[in-house]
Amino acid sequence: MKLEIIEINKIDLGDRARKDYKDLLTLSRSIKNEGLICPIAVCSHPSAEESYLLCAGGRRLAACRLLKKETIACRIYDHVLSDLEIRCIELQENLHREDLEFDEQCFLQREILRLQEEIHGKKTSTSPNAKGVSIRDVAEMLNISHAKLAEDVRLANTMEALPSLDWKKCKNRSEALKLRKSMGDIMVRKELSEKAEKALGRKSALAQKLASSFIIGDFFEKSEELPNGYFDLVEIDSPYSINLGSQKKVDASLGIKPYQYGEGGYNEIKQSDYEVFMNKVFKTCYKKMSSNSWLICWFGPDPWFESIYQWIIDAGFKTRRLTAKWVKGEDENKDGYVEKTSGQTNNPSMYLANACEEFFYAAKGNPTLASPGKTNIFGHRPVPPGKKIHPTERPLELMSDILTTFTKENSKILVPFAGSGNTLIAAASCKMIPIGFDLTESYKEGYVIRINELFS
Repeated sequence: MKLEIIEINKIDLGDRARKDYKDLLTLSRSIKNEGLICPIAVCSHPSAEESYLLCAGGRRLAACRLLKKETIACRIYDHVLSDLEIRCIELQENLHREDLEFDEQCFLQREILRLQEEIHGKKTSTSPNAKGVSIRDVAEMLNISHAKLAEDVRLANTMEALPSLDWKKCKNRSEALKLRKSMGDIMVRKELSEKAEKALGRKSALAQKLASSFIIGDFFEKSEELPNGYFDLVEIDSPYSINLGSQKKVDASLGIKPYQYGEGGYNEIKQSDYEVFMNKVFKTCYKKMSSNSWLICWFGPDPWFESIYQWIIDAGFKTRRLTAKWVKGEDENKDGYVEKTSGQTNNPSMYLANACEEFFYAAKGNPTLASPGKTNIFGHRPVPPGKKIHPTERPLELMSDILTTFTKENSKILVPFAGSGNTLIAAASCKMIPIGFDLTESYKEGYVIRINELFS
């Protein structure tokens, strides 16, 4: 490579990757006052004699043209470069821009790696004399660590695959990496779900039917397609409107929005909307239930106990203020007591840890219990956090226990807010016929994976 002064009108810009040079006036003033400190890079033009093709320095060239300079200092490559080599040189130079955002840097580095592999071939051996280029070679060329380049390439892939997450909100690379890490489990779940879908096609008709019983969509809209007077039991487990986010860590990386009337995904319902929402839920369910059927409704007793009770009554159901309780501990012992319970509280110095969840059970018409004589206490271990599909997931054993307490085989089960889908699985395992709805695709993906594992 040699250094020469050449005429600006002999330089062809070619097809540049960078279109917006930003603040040329400042750069042109600097060049006017201090001169061109760093020469541009060119190579012989492949199709025009005594002409040159720009390889790097488009912004400096544009500033000199703005100053109406006739010549410019250039480093000239001593051979004709291919289009790929020129583009790679340009991208490498762009990496040193001061105004480069973290996402631009990641995409540039990934593109340089791709171009280098296309130019030289991908190295498939660790031998020192092996042909091609490796990610380690490109990292050395860019004067960064192999680990950083690999991490930035993965980040670029994630940003490209999930543009809806609005990565521009991340202030820097560190925040973007944290978001990418939180998305890792979600991406893996999606991939496993796709594989599970294919695997279920080769399994029993029950497994296939169970997979299709979880429907993505808004319950209020989808319920219009359901027959009236059909279901023997409805389990309602909608958001509690108790500011759950401050009590239970909900993963916002799932792409979940706050649940507002008729849209979004699981998080919470505004307290100002809760009465309208729940009244519509109860009245819609009442219409779809058979003449003698059961309603199960999970809820947050503080502050909604009396309100939920009254809304259930207003919808036409019969119930009482003696709720049933899931006590989170070991199964009941031989004396009917639940042992080794575990609970949680945000203020242990003032409040006892809550180790149970309550549900109202209400009747439409005059149904009878399938298992009379049981107590209102259901003792089962909670789902370990690492195995949860949904942040408020309940164990399969609990749901099977509740379903068989109230209904018999062949009962039709409706789950307006399916969540993890465990009620659907429990119903099918008890030889009942379930259908459920939810707005969040990632919950169904986890559900499909679980079905595939259970039927393997």
